Amino acid sequence: MRYRLVVRKSSTAASDDRVASLALTSSSASGNRMDSEFRAAYLNLEARMRALAETDGDVFLPVPQPLGPVQYIFICMEPSLGGGSPEKARAEIEAGGRNFVNSIEDFLFHLSIRRYLCKPSERYYVTDWSKGAMLVKAAGVDRARRYDNWYPLLLEEVDLVGTSDPRVFTVGRDVEWHLRRLAFPRHVTPVIHYSPQAGAARAASVVGHEQDYEQFRGSVSIEDVLATAREVLEPSVPARIRDLTLARLERRQLTESQRKLIFSYKLAFEREEPQKR
Repeated sequence: MRYRLVVRKSSTAASDDRVASLALTSSSASGNRMDSEFRAAYLNLEARMRALAETDGDVFLPVPQPLGPVQYIFICMEPSLGGGSPEKARAEIEAGGRNFVNSIEDFLFHLSIRRYLCKPSERYYVTDWSKGAMLVKAAGVDRARRYDNWYPLLLEEVDLVGTSDPRVFTVGRDVEWHLRRLAFPRHVTPVIHYSPQAGAARAASVVGHEQDYEQFRGSVSIEDVLATAREVLEPSVPARIRDLTLARLERRQLTESQRKLIFSYKLAFEREEPQKR
């Protein structure tokens, strides 16, 4: 079976900047069957994830569904309700809302992965360890027990979504620590969390790289972020949510802290490059 990977190029990015799309199409009837089998397996897994989140008394927040196996998997912690209520979150999810496609930091993360890690023939997937959205103040309560309960489904998710040997990244040190505690069977590479609460880590990433950062800082603009957001949102959410999200992003400007966040990911992914060869 052969797959054709759809590659899009941002008109606002540098001339040599190519972005691997998550869209995957089959070139044969057998490919269509395998795509269907993959989707059926993922939906089955997603249903069991939803059941566990509801058993925990949380709101299941799905991520955009992958259309096929990926080379890179990013594991975050747990979704947040932000300042909203569970009822509001459920309504947004029923309307088509998904995780990792909302805040400007989400799209800084996507931009960094697409520009500095993925080659045009490669894909990635971002997920949370536990999938029940909760208030930030509740997230740290009994986290080890919750992660233990979700661990079998996480293992199944990685095995299903990844290629035969995917590279696994942990977003934040807590996830890395818990995976090592449970003897996770794959090598993991930690990167900093994109949350604004990790601002000190963003600044620290520049230390010792000041000259490189000065050369880098003008290479990314809000237009690049918007181009990435359009590419990510198009296959992930309904048009209404896409348009509202883009309208919100269009009113933003990149801060110095956000530029340092992208720079941090650039450094991390460039260090990863020799291991890919």
